[in-house]
Amino acid sequence: MSYKVLALKWRPRTFAEVVGQQATLLALEHALDNNQVHHSYLFTGTRGVGKTSIARILAKCLSCEQGVSSKPCGSCNMCRGIDEGSCVDVLEVDAASRTKVEDTRDLLDNVPYSPVQGRFKIYIIDEVHMLSNHSFNALLKTLEEPPAHVKFILATTDPQKLPATILSRCLQFHLRNFTVEQISGQLSKILTQENIQFETSALVSIAQCANGSMRDALSLLEQVIAFGERKVTLSAAQQILGTSVYEQTFALLEQIIKHDARQAITIVRDLASNNADFNRVLKTLQTLIHQLSLLQVVPQGLAAVTDIARLEALAKLSSPFDLQLFYQAALMGVRDLPYAPDIVTGFEMIVLRMIAFQPVKVNDSVVATTIVTEKVTVTETIAAPEKIAVPVSTTTSWADLIPQLNLPGLTKVIAENCNVDKWQTDELVLILNEAQKPLLNAKHVERMQDALQSHFKNKIKLQINVGITKGETPAAQQQRLQSTAQTAAETTLRADKHIQQLEQAFAAKIEHITLPVGE
Repeated sequence: MSYKVLALKWRPRTFAEVVGQQATLLALEHALDNNQVHHSYLFTGTRGVGKTSIARILAKCLSCEQGVSSKPCGSCNMCRGIDEGSCVDVLEVDAASRTKVEDTRDLLDNVPYSPVQGRFKIYIIDEVHMLSNHSFNALLKTLEEPPAHVKFILATTDPQKLPATILSRCLQFHLRNFTVEQISGQLSKILTQENIQFETSALVSIAQCANGSMRDALSLLEQVIAFGERKVTLSAAQQILGTSVYEQTFALLEQIIKHDARQAITIVRDLASNNADFNRVLKTLQTLIHQLSLLQVVPQGLAAVTDIARLEALAKLSSPFDLQLFYQAALMGVRDLPYAPDIVTGFEMIVLRMIAFQPVKVNDSVVATTIVTEKVTVTETIAAPEKIAVPVSTTTSWADLIPQLNLPGLTKVIAENCNVDKWQTDELVLILNEAQKPLLNAKHVERMQDALQSHFKNKIKLQINVGITKGETPAAQQQRLQSTAQTAAETTLRADKHIQQLEQAFAAKIEHITLPVGE
């Protein structure tokens, strides 16, 4: 008997076998059981979350000889044919390999004809965003007025590339990434059924590396099974998954907490010598900081981890305040890393920033904190948090605070065009740029004040004066950064030797360079 890979062998064949995605499944079940079936469905989500599997189950629900329902029999000719991929009335197409308009027209030429065996002719189009514009136009005409016997089930990992005209004609469901608990639980179930010994910690490690994809998790699991000679151990998983990077990242965070810059940089350069992916290292660092914070504040909220004892020991070495600073530095690092001269230099600066900005204990009741913003470095000395309430202005800049307030559109615009004039524990005075004076009214002031009080959990009086702002407003700062990034991108692109070769070879000319929003 030929070997069948786990991802295919354990592909769900009924809605009951699907892991997670409860909101989507419930909506589909209700529609099927109440005869409210749409003519076109769109499933979106990253790879390996069940888009194609759910599409096939839906096709069976619509085609089962026992009738349309959310529980197909699984044993009739139609159900078996769909499971085996041999049903002539269910056409499964990979749009990535059929992008031309001629391919789409050939596919749709048979739409007017009735199904051969079942009650519906069903088109499952995977990675539909890969179709060309002409192909979308051809598909759109059919989606607008489909025959009663035709159903479309589309799937994509990138719905943003679909035309709005296509999206508006589909019933859309977004499939979420699987959690570590969902993936490790499913792996445990599969290995138990396959009679393969395993360590739970190994499954958690695999689940963490799968990044929310069940298919990726099953592929990684097969590698570990083969390496461990049909035993899934943490040691085998670490060797296959390269989780020594995790160990080094853990050691790196320990040195950051201990304020040991020399050892921290040594670890970073060791990672570099082993060609580590520093984007992954930074993500792992964020995950560890998050886990330590949860352990300190709400330990019951911590997801399954492989080394809880080590995390608990490390959590005792740091304060919640430290961890918040580390996490903020890591978030800023994600933004700044692309602008570094090289990725190693950029990552070293992130680590040094974490170490340099740690609170330094002066005596039993005083803490000196260095706060760095885009424009100015300020050093404040404040009483320790356990002694008196901390002023709302401590480790926070107005530009950094605005996104955390979740202000609605126009209120946020007003906030971004303000600068701080006075900021105390229970009072905040802002100066609004004169150009935005017509936008200001009491409603926006009230909204902003409510958001501040909710964020700081403290009664705060807000006053907004119109005048000449002191220095850059957050809006001006963002515009400057965008302009700087645009200039840097243009300079880099125009200096690129490959671009220059194209310009010379084809007498080409760069007309316009546009950065994505937020870059």
